[in-house]
Formats: sequence, structure tokens, C-alpha cells
Amino acid sequence: MKPKTKLQKQVVELSNQLPPLTEAQRAYPYKSLFKNTGYYWKKGEVWCQCCGYVDEVLKPSLAVSIGVGTHICPQCGESLVLEHWNQSNRRYSNEKRIYSIIQPYKGWMVIRSFDVQRNNTKGSAAEFFISEIYQDWISEDGKEVILGKQYTRSPFHFTWNYDSEMDVKFHNHKASGYYEMQDVFDVSDNYFYPVVRVTPILKRNGWTNKLLKLRVSVIDVIRQLLSNPVAETMVKTGQLSVFRYMLLKGQYTIPYVHALNICNRNGYIIDDASIWFDYMDMLAYFNMDTHNARYVCPQDLKAEHDKLMKRKRRIENKRKLEERLKEAAQWEEEYKKEKGRFFGLCINAEDIVITVLQSVSEFVEEAEIMHHCVYSNQYFKKKDSLILSAKNKEGKHLETVELNLATMQVVQSRGVCNKNTEYHNRIIGLVKQNIGLIRQKVAS
Repeated sequence: MKPKTKLQKQVVELSNQLPPLTEAQRAYPYKSLFKNTGYYWKKGEVWCQCCGYVDEVLKPSLAVSIGVGTHICPQCGESLVLEHWNQSNRRYSNEKRIYSIIQPYKGWMVIRSFDVQRNNTKGSAAEFFISEIYQDWISEDGKEVILGKQYTRSPFHFTWNYDSEMDVKFHNHKASGYYEMQDVFDVSDNYFYPVVRVTPILKRNGWTNKLLKLRVSVIDVIRQLLSNPVAETMVKTGQLSVFRYMLLKGQYTIPYVHALNICNRNGYIIDDASIWFDYMDMLAYFNMDTHNARYVCPQDLKAEHDKLMKRKRRIENKRKLEERLKEAAQWEEEYKKEKGRFFGLCINAEDIVITVLQSVSEFVEEAEIMHHCVYSNQYFKKKDSLILSAKNKEGKHLETVELNLATMQVVQSRGVCNKNTEYHNRIIGLVKQNIGLIRQKVAS
């Protein structure tokens, strides 16, 4: 797209004035981004990806080197990591990397990205190719302009037009129900030149090379540091986990700022912001004092988080149980009408007692104890299903049994979390032995 705004036109003009890469910047990707690899075949050839020499190696020696050692190329002397080569083209290989350089230019932060390739032809020295493909420009107030070359892409291929002119581009992540296309201009996974220079304003606002290790877009990092005072505070106080949390959530105003200020005053660094914010939510849930350093700066964050989570889960489960019992009350009369004739039915053995669930509220309790769907799937409404509960002599629940009244067959017998217990076969056998008793109840 041709530049339209004043800012875009300024960037296009500045882009044409950028200095060429230094020798160090140009040499770095060749030396550091590609492994010294030796491709091998079972017949005993090792193809050096540095000089192209093909070495004949004895198979026993080769087998010892694979996966545990290296192979020294006799021609160039490089130490090669061996990799098996099973491609159809055994004479040519190609490796690609996207390489980025972060630098200032006339008040702007510029991230220049290059397509770097190593091309190898069997018997010849490696050839390197480098071409600048896009640039991310960030102004002093955090505004971004992207310039890039033309490209074609589909779900199955991607190609840059290296000879095209740079024009204005935009971030272009796309997704559908069938495929996803990544943002071409997201530099997150690029390889970066280790020497990073920044503008005086960005340095003043807290830039440190540690930010490159946050596993987030460095463009978002720079933009937020230049435009968001909260981001600046988080970086300068060492709360990098909180800063990363901001960027990942796209949430550039942070809740519990007062609690973060308490952390900073006490020199408390939050190692896991996601857990800390969940913990703060639970403190607020229990009306605990989020202005108290005792709570806000726990020595063992995970332990305190888990303790409150268990407490909250008990309260929520109790509330859900009360709601289910209240909901169950409206079905009691209908269930009694349908299955009332079976109430009081009891199958006794030496150590097992099997009884019919006599109310919908018992379905709720059975589901809570056994952790299965006997209530949520509304088995109390199924006319042909008779639900029984098997317990031991001490009253501990063993399994829940479903009997089909039309076929007089045991459909299922489930223990806790739908797992079978050691009593499984005996429980089913006891129900089958007493089918006659159940038939009497059906006929009554």
C-alpha cells in the first residue's frame, strides 16, 4: 500500500536513508544461526554443510558418532553434528532463518528483519544469501508503521518477492475453521543480533536486554514502554512477570495497583503474575485486606493460592449443592409417583447393602459423593431406569447401579468417577439374583 498519512510518508523517506549493515551485522547470522551439520547416509557418506566435502566413513565409526559425538571434516576442520539425510534431493540443501536487528534511527526505534539462507550443493562450499524483507518503525509516542516487500502465501506455501520495493504493510494474522495464517510481521520468533541499541527515551523508560527473553513480541514491549507509564513502572521495579502478563492479556491497565505498590515498597518480586492476580481475586472474594503486606506478599505464593482455592471450592460446591437440592424439590412428587412402589426395596449380603434411591435429593447426594452424572443427566426422569445405591455395612458408597425395568438387565454399575470397584461383579450378581423381587414390585 502506498503511504497515505504524514507518519507513513515520513517513515518511507527515513527508510531510504538507513545505513547499510556493518560487517559484524552481516557476518553474525552466517556464523551463529546455522549449526555445523554433517548429513550422513547409511552407506557411510558424511556431507559437510560448511564446505560441501563428502567424506567416506567406516560404518562402525559412523554408528558410534551418531547421536553421541561429532565428526571432524577432514577438509575444513569443522566439528560437525551428524544428522540423517533422507531427502529425495541428495545433492542440494537449503536452510532459512529470519534475522532481526534492533537499532535507533533519528528518534525512531527500528527493527529490521532479513531473510537469511544457507544453500549447500554437494561438493561445493556453502553459499549464503541475505535480503531485507520488512521493517518495523516505532515513534517516540509508541505509534507503529510497517514497511515490507511483496509476498505470496497460502495455507501451503510462502514466498517473498526479494526484488520488490518496500511499501506500507499491516499486521495480518488470520484464522478460520480450516487453517490459521501467522502474522508475517510478528518478530517474536526471529533470531536477534545480540548488540541492541535504543533511543535515549526508550533507555530512560527502562529498556533492558532482559526484555528480549520474555517470550513476547518485542514490538509490543517497545510500544508499551514508550506510551504506557504503568509498563514503565513495572519494568523499572523489576516486575517483569507482571509486565509480560500485561502484554499477553492485552490488558494495559493493571488491577490491584495499590497491592503492586505494596510489593514494590517491600521489595517483593512477583515470579508468576498469573497466579498472583488469581490469588488477589480470591483475597477480594473472601474480603481479606489487599492493603496488608502480610497477604499481598506471601512467602510461598503457590501454597497460599492453593489454600484459598480449596477454601473457595468448598464454598462453591456447598452453594451448588444447595441449589441442586432446591431444584430437586420440584421433581420429588413426580419421582415418587413413578418409582414409589420400589421404595423400601433392600438387597442384603454379608458386606453389601443395595437400596433404591428414594428421593431426587438422594440423586443429588449420590452424584456429589460418587462424582458422576446420575443427577446432572436426570436419571430420575427416565421411566425405564431404576437407580440403586450399593454400600458396605459401614454405609460407605461403593457403586451406583442402573437397572432397565423393561428388559430387567443391569445397564451399568459405576463407582467413584465412573471407575469399577473390587465389588463390581458381586454387586451386579446380587442385583441379578434378586430380579424376581424387583418384578414383584413392578407388578404391585
